[in-house]
Amino acid sequence: MNTLAFNAPEEEGRVTRFFDRLAPEYGERYDGKERFHDHFFQERREKAVRGLDLADRDVLDIGSGTGDLYAKLITRFPDMRFLAADISAGMLARSKVPVGQRILGHAYDHDFGDRRFHAIFMLGVSTYMDRQELEKNLAFAARHLAPGGTFTATFTNKHALDSWTRSLSRLPLRLFREGGHVLTSGLRIHSYGFREASALVEHHFTIKGWDLLNHTVFPMNRLLPRLSVRLARSLAGRKGTAMWLRFLSSDLMVRAEGRPLYSHSSGREGNQADPERLL
Repeated sequence: MNTLAFNAPEEEGRVTRFFDRLAPEYGERYDGKERFHDHFFQERREKAVRGLDLADRDVLDIGSGTGDLYAKLITRFPDMRFLAADISAGMLARSKVPVGQRILGHAYDHDFGDRRFHAIFMLGVSTYMDRQELEKNLAFAARHLAPGGTFTATFTNKHALDSWTRSLSRLPLRLFREGGHVLTSGLRIHSYGFREASALVEHHFTIKGWDLLNHTVFPMNRLLPRLSVRLARSLAGRKGTAMWLRFLSSDLMVRAEGRPLYSHSSGREGNQADPERLL
């Protein structure tokens, strides 16, 4: 990749516009009609919240999209205090999260003062962040994670078979398909190997464990979705992060806890996070 040609603000604008356009039909991909998308989405969401008790807790979802994580949690924890942040106004406009609990823009651009969250999620968003942007979000999350809280994030697995086949398919597919899918959108995809992702997270947090997600491979997950999902489910319950299993897992999920060295004096965010100016 030609990193010299990469313009971060311009790329962020492309990501924002892509998800603004996608927003009206986004929910349809994960409502069971598309078997592969539904499997991946449900697996990621289930593993992200597994074992968490968020009753009467503060929760922040960075890259919240249309609020599906909120919809899953609110039925179990109706007294949680949930904030949803996203750079796409189109996605937030269709969010299941109440209007007063939505933040438009980067979470780190808002001043949360001394507020800390018992759970911070970054699910499916590091794929669209360059290294600098990812570091900003990780540092912000580390500063605002409550003692004993949990940080959960996912990364596109650079060394997965699925990543290789998608990379090889990207150019030919763009010639014949519209840009309504990430693969054909022309967006820059940021992926990370297991050790690379571990080092990035460990710089800010103490890692508690990893999960491997989505054991399907493009294009078979589109051509034979029923068979692909069946095989993926047979692998989903396996424990550990063996190299062969990572090779068959398109995404990596980390769960981490904060470090005492992080304090609010180590960084300050810009704008007041007032719900009245969120959306």
